[in-house]
Amino acid sequence: MTHANDLAVITRLERLERQQRRWRGLAIAGALGLAALTLMGQKPAGRIVEAERFILRDSAGRPRAELMMVEGGEQSVALRFKDADGMPRLTLGTENGAALIVLNEQSGKLRAGLVALPHGAPGLNLYDSTGKPRAELSLNRDGAPALTFNDRDGFATWRTTGR
Repeated sequence: MTHANDLAVITRLERLERQQRRWRGLAIAGALGLAALTLMGQKPAGRIVEAERFILRDSAGRPRAELMMVEGGEQSVALRFKDADGMPRLTLGTENGAALIVLNEQSGKLRAGLVALPHGAPGLNLYDSTGKPRAELSLNRDGAPALTFNDRDGFATWRTTGR
């Protein structure tokens, strides 16, 4: 072999080594890309969001609904819906073992309440414009119905015997 042949062989060998390094780099990059795509395509684990209070706001940033733990009671939870003025209009909740629904008028005053007590007895209360209870329909523990009407001060004026 001559010096010219040796030089040609060395040049060709260097070119082949460069190509081999390039192909190896492309293969590694391809394998990493495929692995990344595979991992990104995995279904994410279920998301859990935890908090003591959630606030839903309208497009103007006003709170329109709240889900919260009620202060003063570990067993009390409320979902409160508000109008555009921020006044509570509807509340669903539990309080010390009782389930309740509360309806408020536009000014926020209490107007009606439906409750199921912890022992199961239900009750419906209606309130006047001053917030005083005026009528109550309920069942006692034995299932006997009771109906009560109250005066403007909230004192009973007529009541069934509940037998």
